[in-house]
Amino acid sequence: MERRLFSALLVLLLCTFAPCMNAWSQAPFSPFNYGLDSATTGEERYWALYRTHVAALEAGVDVDYSGVDTLHLTMPPQWKSIPLGSHTDFRGLVLFVENHSHDGALFSRSAQTQSIDMPKSVIDGGDFRSIPQLAKGHYLLILRDEHPWVAERLGYGYPHYRSDIILIQEGRGLNQPIAPYNTDSTLVKASYTPLQAPVSVSNLTLHRVVGCTKKTYCISLHNLDDITLSHIHITTPRSTMIADGAISIGNCTHVTLRHITVDGTYSGYGRSRNYGYAFSMNNIWHSTFEDVVANGNWGVFGTNNLSNTTLIRCDVNRFDIHCYGRDARLVNCVLRQKQTQFSSMYGTVEFDSCLFADCIPVRVRSSFNAYTPFDIVMRNCTFEATLRHHALVNMMLLDTNLNRRPELRQKCWPNLTIDGLTVIAPITVRHLYLYDPTGTRSECRKPVHHIEQVNVKGVRVKRPNGKLAPHLIELTSYPFATVNPMKVDIRYQE
Repeated sequence: MERRLFSALLVLLLCTFAPCMNAWSQAPFSPFNYGLDSATTGEERYWALYRTHVAALEAGVDVDYSGVDTLHLTMPPQWKSIPLGSHTDFRGLVLFVENHSHDGALFSRSAQTQSIDMPKSVIDGGDFRSIPQLAKGHYLLILRDEHPWVAERLGYGYPHYRSDIILIQEGRGLNQPIAPYNTDSTLVKASYTPLQAPVSVSNLTLHRVVGCTKKTYCISLHNLDDITLSHIHITTPRSTMIADGAISIGNCTHVTLRHITVDGTYSGYGRSRNYGYAFSMNNIWHSTFEDVVANGNWGVFGTNNLSNTTLIRCDVNRFDIHCYGRDARLVNCVLRQKQTQFSSMYGTVEFDSCLFADCIPVRVRSSFNAYTPFDIVMRNCTFEATLRHHALVNMMLLDTNLNRRPELRQKCWPNLTIDGLTVIAPITVRHLYLYDPTGTRSECRKPVHHIEQVNVKGVRVKRPNGKLAPHLIELTSYPFATVNPMKVDIRYQE
């Protein structure tokens, strides 16, 4: 009887204290417990952070940065990227990083993928229940077309391969590829990964210090769904290094960046092939950028294979989908000095209440030799014209051979719809062109497809002092031919 009573009391105690024991076992790990309190050098401080994150990831707990304010790190030889858990709040941590060892991302997270045979006839329909590995559960399906989308980017010498990513739930795709895969010219290579937990990273400042000879990227994330980065600040001093990717994201869905500030990038100065980006993104579906302020020597966005992206209240000097994208929306954004740039774009590029300050609102890049059908919509925008930039849509032209892929042989120009546009033009700007073909003029004599309508209403032209200016809008800076009859309607606001 006593033994039974003791057993009952023991069970009662275990049930009572089990939640507390579980809470204790799940307590986050602090870098102070992994050598940070005794670290005296930049390398020792790096290793303390690395050990903390590795241990926390193995235990399935978060890292607690309470009490860690400012750290100076020196990247040791053969340093490794610090692995991120599903939730990392750096709590306002400020890092000063010196790197002379090798290029790499300071923090990263990536899911493993497995190859899978994927009939291209299945992809476009979005029903994957016939594929045993994808019939049940939640997965990311990563597609790559092994047949070059563009065999050689003119002036650059490298090919472009299109990629798509499909989010699958219980055998059904929640989205579709940017362009069809069930074509004779498509050669599918596919892989998949089960969905992991959502990933969030917040409250971090990274200063890449003067004199670094190697690049320290901030964050690298790949093969994931449901990512949120918030309140991150990255600074980079003037440098001759190039090919930056301060935040790199690839093969991901549902990506959100909020309150991100980037001051400078590694993108070279005075060299012929300067390039480098704050945001290097490839093969992303459903991305959102809110309250992003970024400026770099070359331009802050370097993206490919991007579908369904939205920018809200961003202030940037350049937004690109270099090649292969669908549907972009910019709301209450400021774009400065450079351009938004697209190639192989589909769907709609939409600007709502945006300010274009001495920049090209839309540039269609010709170096990929693919002029795909898409439309441009502008609502209640303001364009500050200059002698350098006084056209809304720049069609870069090269007298090139037809693309090798049949689906890319037609050269398509975008339709343009404007509902409310304020143009601020100094007296030196005498024309505002809706389309500005630049390059080999003989290309303009070859009729272009898709474009049928230019509908512009609610235009007001002002001088910088606020006084009304003469009507100065013209359709094009150089005549071009179209396959279909084109309706042009331009109406000023009286």
